[in-house]
Amino acid sequence: MNKKTYVIQLLTSPQARLLITHDEYIAALLAYFPLGNQSVSSSFDDAKTYKEYITDELIPVQAKTTVPLTIDFSSNDIEPGTLAYHRIKGLITADSCWYFSSKQFEQDLLQAEDNPNITCHFLHISSGGGEAWYLDRLSETMRALSKPIYCFVEKLCGSAAYYIGSHGAILKALTQNDIIGCIGSMIGFWDIDPYFESLGFKKIEEYARISDLKNKKYNNLKAGKPQQYIDEELEPLAEQFRTEVRASRPTLASLELDHPALRGETFDATHAIDAGLIDGIVTFNEALTEAHELGQKWSESRKQQRNRVLSLI
Repeated sequence: MNKKTYVIQLLTSPQARLLITHDEYIAALLAYFPLGNQSVSSSFDDAKTYKEYITDELIPVQAKTTVPLTIDFSSNDIEPGTLAYHRIKGLITADSCWYFSSKQFEQDLLQAEDNPNITCHFLHISSGGGEAWYLDRLSETMRALSKPIYCFVEKLCGSAAYYIGSHGAILKALTQNDIIGCIGSMIGFWDIDPYFESLGFKKIEEYARISDLKNKKYNNLKAGKPQQYIDEELEPLAEQFRTEVRASRPTLASLELDHPALRGETFDATHAIDAGLIDGIVTFNEALTEAHELGQKWSESRKQQRNRVLSLI
């Protein structure tokens, strides 16, 4: 499936599950749907794969720091103490090579976990979320990692991106004006039937008598009767999201369930600290240094554990 088709399907299917901020949704929408008679150009038009895009983006990052970083997670040529650099930028998808992919991210994490020269996962997040599917499996994988995770937010960490970022042992932002949160679920799609009808198409849809519930939930949603969909689809997903972040961050577990942070509100970084969503505000180089130190502590702890085991043999 090409990149344009993938996003259009996400935006027009009532069966797509989205954990996404309003701004991220609009950005994806405008990338592929014309505004009047004019299409809107954006980074979505770039023919590069997400991996190629991130490879190019890493070059100036490496030039500004002495902390070793890599996106070649299986390489044997990197120096000990290297950080695995995971860039989470823009629309989150489950399985697309054109955008950040939850499935590919999972594989990257596992490769980095197996590389003895990598000591810490560094997540650089600038995303308002996206596709919810597969995040529960990704979460299981992230919880099982032994190497520490350091999450750094630049501009935005919302909805599905926060679902991922909440797994960090440390989660910090670049500026006090970065936007954090949006813990909750929503349904958002465009009914394209009127468009095809304007072109002269006539939709025919009939069901067998014993298939009276087939698509009923979604058709009711389109007809302005959303309660069943909210109860059976959105509420369980929101509860899963809330449970996950509370399990990952003790500061959120201590909040009352009716706290705005657990009801979909977003905050600037200063207020996100107060709400327990993040741990602080640092520069990019400070974040890299902290992540490197976190990895060194993990590596030293592993060495001490091995030495204790060997002393008992």
